[in-house]
Order: sequence, then C-alpha cells, then structure tokens
Amino acid sequence: MTFNQVMGKSPEPRSPALIIDEHGDRPALKGALDIRSLTDAEKLLKRPPGGKKVRAIDLHGLDALDTPGALLLCALRNDGVELTGVRSEHKALLDLICGLDLKPLSKPPPVSRWREFVTQLGKGTDEAWRDTLEIITFVGRSASALAHAFVHPHELRLASISRQVSETGVNALPIVGLLAVMISIVIAYQGVAQLRPYGGEDLTVALVAVSVLREMGVLITAILVAGRSGSAFTAEIGVMKVREEIDALNVMGLAPVPLLVLPRLVGLVITLPLLTFYADMMGLVGGAIVVNALLGYGPTQYLELARHAVDGSDLFVGLFKAPIFAFMIGVIGCMHGLRVTGSAESVGRETTRSVVKAIFVVIVLDALFSILFEKVGL
Repeated sequence: MTFNQVMGKSPEPRSPALIIDEHGDRPALKGALDIRSLTDAEKLLKRPPGGKKVRAIDLHGLDALDTPGALLLCALRNDGVELTGVRSEHKALLDLICGLDLKPLSKPPPVSRWREFVTQLGKGTDEAWRDTLEIITFVGRSASALAHAFVHPHELRLASISRQVSETGVNALPIVGLLAVMISIVIAYQGVAQLRPYGGEDLTVALVAVSVLREMGVLITAILVAGRSGSAFTAEIGVMKVREEIDALNVMGLAPVPLLVLPRLVGLVITLPLLTFYADMMGLVGGAIVVNALLGYGPTQYLELARHAVDGSDLFVGLFKAPIFAFMIGVIGCMHGLRVTGSAESVGRETTRSVVKAIFVVIVLDALFSILFEKVGL
C-alpha cells in the first residue's frame, strides 16, 4: 500500500512528499525539505501512518535541503534511522551539520540584585545623557533653520504655518478655557477655605490673580499643548517616516527640518502665548465666580482687588515663558517623530516619550524661571 501526502502550499520549491512503500518501513522524501515544510515533515517522519517505526529513509528523490532540514535528518540518524540515497550536493551539508556538537546553552549565572540595580542605573544615566545631547543638537538645528527663515521670510510656508495655528491654537480654545476655569475655581475655593479661619479671605483674590497670571495659566496651558499638539507632531512625522515619505523628501533634495519642523515650531510659538493670555483671562473669570458665590464680591470689586494685587510684571512673566515652552515642546515632538524606526509600535513608543519628555522639560524650565525671576525681582 502506498501513502502520499503533500506538505506545504508554496509551489516553488515543491513541498516534500512522504511516500511509504509497501513494507511500510522505508519512507522516501521527494521535493524540498526546508524550513517551510519542516513541521509537517517532522510529524510524518516521527509518527508515520500505520504506527510502524521508521528504520531507514530514502533521500534519492530529495530536490532541495536547507540547514533546518539537515538538522531534522541528523536528529533522526542519531536516533538510529539510516539515511540512504543521499545526493552528493546534500552530503556535504549533512556531514557539516551532523558533525556539530549541538549542546544546549548553559544557563547564565544569576545576577545579584545590587549589580542589576547598578546596571540599570548606568543604562538609565547613559540614555538620559544621550537624550540630552540629542535635544541640544536638535534645538541648534531648529534654531538655525528658524534664524534662516527670518532672514529669508519668502522661504516660510505660510499655508503650513496657518494650518498649524488653526490646529494648535483655535481648536484648543475650548479645552484650554475649560481647564483654566476649573483650575482657578479649585485655587479660589481652597483659598477661601484655608484663609477664612484667619480672617484673610479677602486675600483670595490676590492668590488667584497672582497664581494664575504668573504660573498656573502658562503652566497648565503648556502641559495641555504638550499632550495635545506635541503628541500630534510626533505621530504625524512618525507616520511619514513609516511610509518612507521622509526618505522620499531626502531623495528629492528637500530637507525635513525646514519643510516639516519649521512650520510646526512657528505655529506653536505664535499660538501658545495667545492661548496663555486666553487661559489667564478665563482663570480670572473662574476666580470671580467662586469669590462671588462665597464672599459676595461683585465683578467691579473683584477687578479692583485684582488690580491692586498684580501689576504688568506678573502678566509679563507668564507671557515671557510661553514662547520658550512652545519652542521646546515643538522641538521635542518633532525630534521624536524623526526618531521613528518604521513600525507602528515605534510610533506609539516615541509619541509616549515625547509627551512625557515635553511635560518634564516644561516643569523644569518653569522652576528655573521662577528662581530666575525671584533673583531679578520680577
């Protein structure tokens, strides 16, 4: 009785056919024994139809053989199976593979916890140092492109800048306004609750006005823009990198920084100060709502107290930090977009890193500016 079974679906090379002769103990392989047909061939050779043990295999009709297939045949020969009819072109490969000392890899020695901690600490430090250098380098490239565009304004892509202003600024007005009102309501409510036992609830207006204009307005707006627009920059440029559109631009002689990075930077530098001023005004409105509800102050009295509590320097401090935050958010978002390596997983990973890194840089810069303005008396 003859049993034929074709393994694999690829027509070229033809998958091996296992033929059991009439005695049922000498199968013959025909076709190609390669990695694509290895699994099925192993099942049929080790558990042939009829349940009889294979004692010899005829390889005369075998057309193609690769290393995984040779490993299977060597394993069978080590189990006592005779390989007959081996072609000369296959014999050299079989002799090489069967002559190898195939021992399982030894288990690596366990690493102590303190050494693993030191290793991870060193890797993290090295990665942070490399990221810092990369940010500094990209800041230099972006600043150079920005300065060149200001010297040659006809090279600015006004249509792209206008689109970025709309995407990062106009479309962000609702969420920025809502968040600014909510933050100021929290500050005002907690201020009244904490100052009322000491009879200083009138200072709530000053607390809201100073904190919103100097710190909270620009900080909350920058964090929101980093999560909203910075991630969009990374995802957009990253998808272009995956689709090899960046490589196409390089082939055409178009530099990615002036074409893709510069319009986003200019648009964000324009919109973030405007969003910060809008957030400041909405924050004052939120404080007025709470003060009116808890203390009974009307709009005129609230504005009068706020005018005496703050001056132009408080508004200047917040607006001065906004374009710097915008520049750093845009640089980090675009830099991580250009770091995408070509897979969807890389896009998600770099987008996450850009958001986290942008928020971290914004908070660090805000702390440094607070110390600087305190030293200069602003």
